[in-house]
Amino acid sequence: MTPRTLRAIPPAQADLALAALSDLRPHSPQTASPDALRAFLTQAEAEGYRLVGAFAPGQPEAVAVAGYRVMNLLYAGTVLYVDDLSTRPAARGQGHAAALLGWLEKEAGRLGCAALHLDSGVGEDRFTAHRQYLKAGLNITAHHFSKRLGHGEQR
Repeated sequence: MTPRTLRAIPPAQADLALAALSDLRPHSPQTASPDALRAFLTQAEAEGYRLVGAFAPGQPEAVAVAGYRVMNLLYAGTVLYVDDLSTRPAARGQGHAAALLGWLEKEAGRLGCAALHLDSGVGEDRFTAHRQYLKAGLNITAHHFSKRLGHGEQR
């Protein structure tokens, strides 16, 4: 097992999560710079978003990150929703995502959540992530539909 430390990443330390979040969302304006990410995290934290990172020995930046929030859903009750889960390419296959998923499950229990939820994109590039989620005990319970409207801010 690869040694790692899991810890919260506050908005002031956004630069520690930038590379991992940029790998997940390379075209997002929020991951364009440390300042852009810091501004986003400050606003998102006020709305309940939190970020936790996996840090490998000798690595100043997180090798994997998870962004999450608690939501109340009519059909499911209180859930911990994972918005973002990303591992740097060089750190994949070392158990960092599994460690974060385990941490998130414990955090959900600590917060009194009835379930842990996440959405994942589809396509060949997502198959490894899907296997990871299934291995962690998550089930495919829905299809998520969206329609781009062409106006408003994209997050």
